[in-house]
Amino acid sequence: MSDDIATLRAMNTALMAENASLRRQLSELQLRMDMLMGMSAKQNERLDELTDILRRRMTTRQSRRRDEEPDDPDDVPPAPGGGGDARPSDETSGDPGGSAKPGARRKRRKKKPRKGGRRPLGQHLPADEDRHAPGCCEHCGCTDTVARDVEVSEKLNVVRQHVRRRRIVRETKLCKKCLRPTTATMPPMPCHRSMVTCSFLAWLVVQKFVLLVPLDRIRRLLLSQGIDLAEPTLVSFIERAADLLGPIDGEHWKQLKAGTWMGTDGTGLDVLLEGVPGTWKGVLDVFARHELTVYQFSLTKHGDTLTAKMAGFEGTVLCDAESRLDAMFEDGRVEANCNAHPRRKFRDARKVQPKLAREGQAFLDAMYRVEKEARQRELTGDDLLEFRQRRTRPVVDDFERWLLEHEPDLLPSDELGKVVRYYLRHFDALTRFVDDADLPIDNNRCERAFQAHAKLRVNALFAGSVEGAHRWATILGVVNTAQRLGVDATEYLIWAFERRGTHRKRFGISAARLTPAAFQEALDERQGRTKAA
Repeated sequence: MSDDIATLRAMNTALMAENASLRRQLSELQLRMDMLMGMSAKQNERLDELTDILRRRMTTRQSRRRDEEPDDPDDVPPAPGGGGDARPSDETSGDPGGSAKPGARRKRRKKKPRKGGRRPLGQHLPADEDRHAPGCCEHCGCTDTVARDVEVSEKLNVVRQHVRRRRIVRETKLCKKCLRPTTATMPPMPCHRSMVTCSFLAWLVVQKFVLLVPLDRIRRLLLSQGIDLAEPTLVSFIERAADLLGPIDGEHWKQLKAGTWMGTDGTGLDVLLEGVPGTWKGVLDVFARHELTVYQFSLTKHGDTLTAKMAGFEGTVLCDAESRLDAMFEDGRVEANCNAHPRRKFRDARKVQPKLAREGQAFLDAMYRVEKEARQRELTGDDLLEFRQRRTRPVVDDFERWLLEHEPDLLPSDELGKVVRYYLRHFDALTRFVDDADLPIDNNRCERAFQAHAKLRVNALFAGSVEGAHRWATILGVVNTAQRLGVDATEYLIWAFERRGTHRKRFGISAARLTPAAFQEALDERQGRTKAA
């Protein structure tokens, strides 16, 4: 009995060893299979690349053949032995069906002019003429030459930008009657005893808030020209520019509050606080309508701060559906939400729910197509309202039925379910533009207003102190408004600084008449007088 048990144990051990060996062999085979599959995938990718290369080569050859073939049937060479009057069959054959004769070539369409190539240089640029003449004959070296012809070519050139000194000489004259001296008045300057002119201050503001160059790089640029200005000095120049533009920014804020609606959005702006390690994450809010743009800085993202800023405005606020904004609509203001966010969410949900997400996105795409057509027709006011009621309202009603139909079947964790429930919760605010011709379909205007700020934030890292953040907001808002109006920022800033600086009382112009819109009106009036003259 013990011998049988020992024999069984030995057989069991042998079977286990054989099983382990088979498993090892199976693992090796699986590994080889994976390697072969990988090699096969690489070979397939290589075949696809070769196929694309061959296809491109065939396309290139066919295009070359088409280019070499004559476009005019009169240029077709005569067929061998066919005389000089050989023509394509569709012109020479008497067959009414247009059947082609053997050996005849088909008529090719004329080759379309290719797009692209070198664009013409801007004719508005001032031209510097540079003349050159040969000193001698390049063939024999003779210097006795006469003029025969000229060749003219135009190239883009750059004149190095440099800072210059402005030397102001003011004469003092003595009155023969009262014997008292009179000195010529100093030209307009940003402030009394200023070391820079209004042009330099405008250049500095444009460098930082239009070209988005931080002050340390501007200082290095000035040092390359031998001008050593400390960074705190440049900061003081920016502070002076913000003081001059502050009333203009305040006028923009009054105009925004006087309207029936405005859009708003917020993003981060870090500042340095005394006694706080690192940087403090503040908030930069933007308020915009059409060309008007106003930025305002806050230390916190609390809704009460934003509500206090909106005091006195009772219209419609176009914004994102954020909880911090809820307090803003407790005082009678009307909420309108942005459709760009759910549109993007529907597009993202196509990864998990391709069919349903496409169906939901189709409704929003249809709304945007109607808005695009309205812009192309330049519809406004009652015409736009009637157009939206006729074209967009049926789409909105169908969209609401679709949302209510599919909402119960979607899980709370589903990406499509989240956006469907979001749209249903804020349906009235998201579709308010249909009944209000002044409102746009989304808040992209405010989001685009943050593009320059975001790039400047990356370059400058933070705004310095809290006062620096407020100056940042003031200057950026005025500059953005000028850019939206298509006004040259440098020319406008020089114009505004001259009238807001040392000659403020002499000009006697209020901030309402110093906005970028007022500058544009002054330019249009001046151009009108010039044309009339």
